[in-house]
Amino acid sequence: MKFTICFILLLFGIHFMNAQDLEGVWLWNSPDGSQNFEVELEKVNDKEYRGRHCAVFDNGNRIDCNSDKDTFSITMVKIAEDNYAGTIESSYEKSIGKIRMQYYVEDDLLQFNLTENPVGIFYLPEEAILTR
Repeated sequence: MKFTICFILLLFGIHFMNAQDLEGVWLWNSPDGSQNFEVELEKVNDKEYRGRHCAVFDNGNRIDCNSDKDTFSITMVKIAEDNYAGTIESSYEKSIGKIRMQYYVEDDLLQFNLTENPVGIFYLPEEAILTR
């Protein structure tokens, strides 16, 4: 009996410790397939993430990607439980936009919102639900 209770508590503990682990590659595709968006995130600490993005629009005719593996185009900090705010740098004009992301733990989904557009030309979705 004690073993069963300890095992259940261990499983819940592992789940909640990893509840906000956003590390990894997240993907979105438009319903018609003409656009896709990829975000790769890595954890800096318990409250910060950084990453890279790649957006492909107009069936591959417009590409907004951070191709430099040594730099990050996304930075964000935790502002509330499962909510993050930060910036994204468009590769077109190296301009910065503001973003918000909300993580839905139970569904393992990440909602991306572009809350302030980068200046000039950019190819990023205004909103996207990303999956791993």
